[in-house]
Amino acid sequence: MKKLMKNMSAIVCAALSITACSSSKVQYTNPNEVNTTSIDFNQTDLQQVASGMVQSLLTFQPIVELTAQHRPVVFVDHLKNMTDEHIDMGAINDTITTKLIQSGKFRFVDMDAVAAVTKQLDYQKGSGLVDPSSAINVGHQIGAQFMLYGTLTNMVQKTSKVTDVYFLMTMKLMNLETGIIEWQGQKQIRKVKTKSTFGF
Repeated sequence: MKKLMKNMSAIVCAALSITACSSSKVQYTNPNEVNTTSIDFNQTDLQQVASGMVQSLLTFQPIVELTAQHRPVVFVDHLKNMTDEHIDMGAINDTITTKLIQSGKFRFVDMDAVAAVTKQLDYQKGSGLVDPSSAINVGHQIGAQFMLYGTLTNMVQKTSKVTDVYFLMTMKLMNLETGIIEWQGQKQIRKVKTKSTFGF
């Protein structure tokens, strides 16, 4: 009987140990804290790219002069991911446009939303189901004056112990009337991962 109780006690302890080992903990952390857990493109890189591009654009003297008297209307073409990683370029786009709008220097046209708006306006005018007195008058939207676009590229060099990753974000602001590039900026990020002596 004592032997059975001893065995059962050992089983219970083992089960409790497994449960303790498999438990997890979730906590909030600072989203702006530097992330060094991976050599891949991460939220720290996204913030660095966005801040670098916005700072470059807002401090470029011709742009400072351009935005001194009025807020130009801009649309962002889809940013291109030319890296070998899966990167959410929409998040970079949204972060940059948010910072530029909050600067009070630019206004933006959301071209993805415009397609939905156009569908709704066509419905209001052409379906015959909407009271004409409540339908939105078309032809009053403001056209964009500039296009903001860019490309993210990377280069990777590897040895048996070192992985060296270089990211380059290039963005341009084009005057739609003249086709002239009014501004161009770049942000570089380099990350190096070194394996320990034990190969971890």
